[in-house]
Amino acid sequence: MPARSNRVAAEPTPARRSGTESARVYESLRRRIFDGELAAGTHLSQSAIAAIEGTSNGPVISALRRLAFDGLVVHERSQGYRVGDWSDDRLEEMLTVRRALETEAARLAARRAGADDIEALQAIIRRMESIVSCKRWNEADAIDVKLHVEIARLSRCPALIESLARCHMLDIVRRRIAMNERIIGFGKLAENHRLLVDAIAVGDPDLAAATMHAHLNGQRGAG
Repeated sequence: MPARSNRVAAEPTPARRSGTESARVYESLRRRIFDGELAAGTHLSQSAIAAIEGTSNGPVISALRRLAFDGLVVHERSQGYRVGDWSDDRLEEMLTVRRALETEAARLAARRAGADDIEALQAIIRRMESIVSCKRWNEADAIDVKLHVEIARLSRCPALIESLARCHMLDIVRRRIAMNERIIGFGKLAENHRLLVDAIAVGDPDLAAATMHAHLNGQRGAG
């Protein structure tokens, strides 16, 4: 009979614990920014955040650096971190970048998506149709972004995916700031996106790219 091992599970290393804490703080701050709890221009005190989150300064600093990389917060020498202030010009710049990246993502997706990938996109469209039929406004932004993120994933281009993820973050924040702004053409949300998925399913890169470009230009922040 094999001898029973007396070893016990190793305790998480300090580095691993710090990484877990940093991720938790990052998600907490990101949610508060998206929800508008932390308004544009708000100074982010490391010690205050650490106290609120029940952690040390190390994970907070790591989380703030990650948020700065995402473009959600700004670091200024001797001033520390503050929530980014998104002017109309800044937002328009990011939307321009997003349109360029997503147009190429659609082009690559048309070339590289397989049958299972297309079915996954169509499943999202069916979910959109359900949301529209039940008029669940609060779920519309999330399913919209989900489809665009999935198309980016199908580009199979890590650098493009990472760049687009950052653009989508700023786009979500823009939507949250405009609290009274609703999605334009909510009733046609699924219909408009189905045209995009159908173009990718055909496998024609130029058609997919043109459809994505027209989609984003036509719906602006609602796409």
